[in-house]
Amino acid sequence: MRKKMSSLFFILLGALLLVGTSILFIQTEMHHKILDSIYGTFVSIVVDGSEEPYRVETYIDWPNVKLFLIIFALAIIFIVSLISFFIYRYQLKKNTQQLAVKITQFFAADAAVPIGELVIDNELLKIKANIDNKEVLLKRETQRTKDLITYLAHDLKTPLASVIGYLNLILDSPDLTKEQLQHFLSITLDKSNRLENLIDDFFDITRFNLQDIELYTTELDFVLLLNQLTDEFYPLLKEKNQSLAYTGPETLKLFADSEQLARVLNNLLKNAIAYGPENSTIQMALTENTVDRLTFSITNEGATIPKHQIETIFEKFYRLDKSRSTKTGGAGLGLAIAKEIILAHQGTIEAESENGRTTFRFTLPIDSQNA
Repeated sequence: MRKKMSSLFFILLGALLLVGTSILFIQTEMHHKILDSIYGTFVSIVVDGSEEPYRVETYIDWPNVKLFLIIFALAIIFIVSLISFFIYRYQLKKNTQQLAVKITQFFAADAAVPIGELVIDNELLKIKANIDNKEVLLKRETQRTKDLITYLAHDLKTPLASVIGYLNLILDSPDLTKEQLQHFLSITLDKSNRLENLIDDFFDITRFNLQDIELYTTELDFVLLLNQLTDEFYPLLKEKNQSLAYTGPETLKLFADSEQLARVLNNLLKNAIAYGPENSTIQMALTENTVDRLTFSITNEGATIPKHQIETIFEKFYRLDKSRSTKTGGAGLGLAIAKEIILAHQGTIEAESENGRTTFRFTLPIDSQNA
């Protein structure tokens, strides 16, 4: 209502100004002066005084007329363009507001409400479907995170209770033999290591951001890094009587983040040892491609992983071990972290499993320009 009153006020004000200007021109006879000026511009009068009576000739000054018509046409074009521009802006603003309201209603409604424009409807349907898919994935991942935290919190109680129980037993039993004491301390150490692993899982869940990996690349020897890591896994390999077999060059240098790359190798080796059977050999192979990329693979024996699980094995919080055993259970972040680190290095990673052999393979650029 206020907007309509404002428009009416400006219309009346414009009409009053127009009437007042007209009256002013009439009272001051300004219109005569303007008409005489225009007449004098377009009409030329020539007086011939060589003989009497004087001869007066009147003719139209066509160059001035043409110039006036050109200026008049340009003025009309400018005014029409200006009016069209303001009308277009007003209509565009109006259509934009209407479209914004329809889009809001489209996304607010449970069922899709067509706007009326086929192209816009198709694009909105695509956007809505994409948003819905992301919401489903977010809810699924959130639920899986909650479940994992619940599982880990439950798992913390068992080894912690064992540690407390055995320590109390040692303190309350001063007559224990040396063999008994060593046995109880060994169990306590094993449970303490389990607690450490679970706490590491908690840190991975709460602090590790897969989308924010910063790389600090330096030149390093991949084979030397691999040897250092495999030495650290000797106790785990001995526990299951497993062995490592390596084929490849004795040295291969590349530009990469040594700490992050060590984490990838650590996750893959730990995974191969955990899921490999006793008395088995874990195969590691390293090759240098002709396109300045290296390819590393690690293969372990064991149960064949179904294809549908292979396709999702790099997802966050995914674990092959559904029983959450104390030996292989974890937060399910190891392979997801490995994938993101390899991708951050502009590399690729994949997994395959067939005939009782599972292989993880990744490629990395060697040149620092590509790292």
